[in-house]
Amino acid sequence: MNITSPANSTYAIPEASRSAVEGIREQLTRLDQNVAEVAKGEGSGSFAPGSRDRALVEQQEIVQAVRANARSLQASNQALGTIIDIKV
Repeated sequence: MNITSPANSTYAIPEASRSAVEGIREQLTRLDQNVAEVAKGEGSGSFAPGSRDRALVEQQEIVQAVRANARSLQASNQALGTIIDIKV
C-alpha cells in the first residue's frame, strides 16, 4: 500500500477502526470463555492447580488488550475527524 497516496490513506483509517473493534470483540469473547471456565470449576468444588491464578492473569491481559484496542479506535476516530475538518 502506498502510504503517501491520499486515496489510500483515507481507506486506512476505517480499516484501523475495524481492526480495533474486532480486537475488542475477540477480547470480550475470551473474557466470556474465561468466566465460563471459572464458573464451571466452582460447581465441582475444586480447581486444577493454578487455574485461579491463570484465570486472574488472563483477565488482566484481556483488560489491557481491550484498553489498547480502545486507544487505537480513539486515535483512528481523531484522525478521521482531522481529515473531515481539513476537507470541509
